[in-house]
Amino acid sequence: MSKNPEKTKEIKAKAEKRIASRLAKGAGSGAGRAYKPYLTVRDVNSRGRYNRSPSVTVGRVHQLLSDLEYHVLLMLDWDSQVIDIREQFPVTLEESQAIAREMGIAHLSYQGTDEVLTTDFLVDLNIQGKTIRRAISAKYAEELDDPRVLEKMELERRYWVSKGIQFNLVTELEIPALLQKNVKWFHPYMNHFDLSTPEQQQEYFKILLAAINQSPSQKVTTITTRLDDEYNIEPGTHLSLLRQFLAQRAFYFDLEALTIVNLRAKDLTPSHFWLEQDYEYAVGE
Repeated sequence: MSKNPEKTKEIKAKAEKRIASRLAKGAGSGAGRAYKPYLTVRDVNSRGRYNRSPSVTVGRVHQLLSDLEYHVLLMLDWDSQVIDIREQFPVTLEESQAIAREMGIAHLSYQGTDEVLTTDFLVDLNIQGKTIRRAISAKYAEELDDPRVLEKMELERRYWVSKGIQFNLVTELEIPALLQKNVKWFHPYMNHFDLSTPEQQQEYFKILLAAINQSPSQKVTTITTRLDDEYNIEPGTHLSLLRQFLAQRAFYFDLEALTIVNLRAKDLTPSHFWLEQDYEYAVGE
């Protein structure tokens, strides 16, 4: 902060104008596809490679400020109970300032001006027909060694508890490595299918199902390679199709224990909905 009172006053006025302008433009408001994050990757320095990623659940591009936030988004997108994901969600400034005073801690600030505190994700879930809201903070485990990080998280937690909303902390340690790897592999096909018609999808589902039932002890990669040879088509075609069927939950396996590399046919369980032809393909836009 500047030692010049006039300069300090000028900086504070600019910061307050910036915050007011951002809120006036709708930042941090709306829901679903219409939601506008309070912060975008252009506003802050992100940590890691992933900055912007689409979701199937919401159908828009999300603003993610770390690799961990990207992996949390994938987990949320894979969870069939999740119906809305709002990232970089702002906490009401006046209320967070009041909580900071109660706690006797400094509020989040920049150049002497209090900034709007944001929660990494505000998520709506449909649980047995009832909408349940959760606030989620995504932090690397090593960040929790910083007392200031813990102070700000406690401020966040108190805010959300005051709203009757459960606050959860997620670190990289809470996301099983194989689950993360599998969902990342499926994700491009959660709203994309090379087979354009339900008839084609059912035809290839039955082809894969028959081959899997015929050779339960074989690796699925061996089976898909054999199918490519039998149908005399480009190598990798049936593995790609299986990937798409897995992304569409036509088959299940233990995502926390296995990957496609060591997956055997007997590890796969066909979906009841696909067996009964009572499924709805998740078409993206």
